[in-house]
Amino acid sequence: PRLQVLSTHHYINQGGAEAIVYRVEPAGVTSGVMVGERLFKGYPASGAANLAPDLPKDRLSDPAVHVAFFALDWNQAGETPMFLHAEDEAGNRARADFERRVFPKAFRNSNIPLDEPFLQRVVPAIEAETPSLTAQGSLIDRYLVINRDLRKANNDEIAKLAEKTTPELQWSGAFVPFANGAVQASYADQRTYVHNGQNVDKQVHLGFDLASNANAPIISGARGTVVYAGYLGIYGNCVIVDHGMGLQSLYGHLSSIGTTVGQTVERGAELGRSGITGL
Repeated sequence: PRLQVLSTHHYINQGGAEAIVYRVEPAGVTSGVMVGERLFKGYPASGAANLAPDLPKDRLSDPAVHVAFFALDWNQAGETPMFLHAEDEAGNRARADFERRVFPKAFRNSNIPLDEPFLQRVVPAIEAETPSLTAQGSLIDRYLVINRDLRKANNDEIAKLAEKTTPELQWSGAFVPFANGAVQASYADQRTYVHNGQNVDKQVHLGFDLASNANAPIISGARGTVVYAGYLGIYGNCVIVDHGMGLQSLYGHLSSIGTTVGQTVERGAELGRSGITGL
């Protein structure tokens, strides 16, 4: 395979994302950006015309030109290997380095108190909706299985949904921000869980929490296709929208769901109502 980087400046925050434009030949090879051990797949640039209207038309129409979104995880250092990668069916590989600048970020530490009323509300409710859970013991013992094992299983399931992405972007313009929401927690908060004065668990919060009124409309940030609509463990009632080229958005803890898998939703369409399901 042959690779050529076309875009110039690539700026990425730790825990953030960036895009790259490149050429790959011959047709049909797997390509994208390797970040550490993870491949972020690239897609033909013709599917991203609404994202990059200034990209010359000859590049958009060139089947060899691709676009890839890639991310640096919250716990990956700025020195993490990052390069373009291509591989054909025979296992031949190509690599191309690209100019980039990584901005480190400090993440917050927070304590989460676990009292009995909270445990009594969330543990039986999640167990009732998750037949695969077989935890035994006290409420706190069962909560810790949910917070550790079910959290990992849920996040693995979310990652697999990326395979259901469309090869073209379904959205254009900025995502709609959630209105009238007070920030409660940010991405990659380092959480320590406290029960009866003892630290009982530590987890990383891979989301962005906003508080709102009960049963407030939850809207899609951008146009896309619903790839998940149902109960999802720690996320409770949950909707996941695919926006194309591997980019998806998740809306969790809903009191009710107002859409179905396979439905195309427009920017600002109601997906459900706010709630406190899950954790």
